[in-house]
Amino acid sequence: MTPAAVRAGDRAANGSGREAGAVDVEAAGCVVVRRGRGGEPQVLLVHRPATPRHARDWSWPKGKLDEGETHAEAAVRETREEAGCRVRLARPLPELRYRVDGGRRKRVKYWLAFTAPGESAWTASPEEVDEVRWCGVKEARQLLTYPHDQRVLDDALAAARVRTWPLVVLRHARAVARERFEGPDDAARPLLDRGHAQAHALAPLLSCFDVRAVVTSPSARCVQTVLPAADAASWPVRGEEALSEGGHEEDPAGAVHVLEGLLAAGRGALVCSHRPVLPELQEHLAQLAGDGERTELRRKLAKGEFLVAHVSGRGAEARVVAVERHEPAGGA
Repeated sequence: MTPAAVRAGDRAANGSGREAGAVDVEAAGCVVVRRGRGGEPQVLLVHRPATPRHARDWSWPKGKLDEGETHAEAAVRETREEAGCRVRLARPLPELRYRVDGGRRKRVKYWLAFTAPGESAWTASPEEVDEVRWCGVKEARQLLTYPHDQRVLDDALAAARVRTWPLVVLRHARAVARERFEGPDDAARPLLDRGHAQAHALAPLLSCFDVRAVVTSPSARCVQTVLPAADAASWPVRGEEALSEGGHEEDPAGAVHVLEGLLAAGRGALVCSHRPVLPELQEHLAQLAGDGERTELRRKLAKGEFLVAHVSGRGAEARVVAVERHEPAGGA
């Protein structure tokens, strides 16, 4: 798998290369990038004061996962808490693994990230972070305390050279079994209570990405899956019969035409559909990707799981340059 196709545990690096095995401490963070004067990139660093357990350092906004939290959610939350700004995640970066506190094994998953419109950084938690600073690349290299964070900087700058937008493909959450549904129309088959819990858990996770609109099968189980996230983020929702099971049976090419329209638009979008339809969408995206990403794109999605295809360009120029998969904490 290439560095661009990332799933938990797929890639880890420390001072001596890769370190496999169990992890004692899970953490996540962001490398937030913006364009400064003259178009040169700037990155957001935080300074942590000395404590009885840790020396002072300059590093990236990051922190440990809260109970029941995913890495992506933690990366966004920690950046908000430490640097005072809301961000949207872009491409995943190679994760780090290293030893802390008497040999405990720590993993930190990083994302390239950009600030939400109108956001500015400030010292949000002075007891944990006493300075926040936008730095040019040269200054950042001089300030970063740890060599492994300097390698993260290199990864982020390489990723930031290609601007991408997210195309999220989601399989609906757990629904009432077909054989147990008594209604005359399968499109009305709703989510189970567990499925509704999945849908609500998906909302903060999906909001980590720069989605602008939702396109979904009009079947109840798909609409109910996306509504908590769409309502929370004020995303417009459009139903497309071509994404339903019945619509796919009538017109097998219809779902791909919907996807092509989103690729032509070239802005963040979420697509929600069903098991029989999803392989068509995934295969179409796979044809726009390299070998590592193609393998990840073709893998079956579990109920309530989604993939994020990070797309560069649009229309005929669209290419999938990175892929990641997520499901709400607690699994499918």
